[in-house]
Amino acid sequence: MNNILSVVGIALLSAAVLPLVAEDRPFSQIMKEVNGSVGEVKKAFDGGNKEAVANGGQKLEALFKEVEVFFAQKSTADAVEFAKNAQAGAKELLGEATSGTKAGAQAAFAKVTGSCKGCHDAHREKTPEGGFKIK
Repeated sequence: MNNILSVVGIALLSAAVLPLVAEDRPFSQIMKEVNGSVGEVKKAFDGGNKEAVANGGQKLEALFKEVEVFFAQKSTADAVEFAKNAQAGAKELLGEATSGTKAGAQAAFAKVTGSCKGCHDAHREKTPEGGFKIK
């Protein structure tokens, strides 16, 4: 019985701590995954693939949680809010894609991409080499 409780306790602790592991991933990798997921959702909308739209919403919600953790560690309050708003939009996107309307899903997706734009405008700077860095 104690072994079962230990395993359950470790599993719960792992689930609680796992989202905090984002600090070990390069921020640029997270952003590349966000960009890829946004592209996948756009393509899914074009193809009328509700399941892929829902999957994209789920991926984006998790990715923006990592973004939130990154900016919270940097004490960048407005970027944390952009990330939280993007998470909320992604969660709404998932819900609308699963049991809502296409118009609702598109509106939720617009919230996600609007949060991206706001954060990029405030915190992203183009480098002379053609890449980007955080302001």
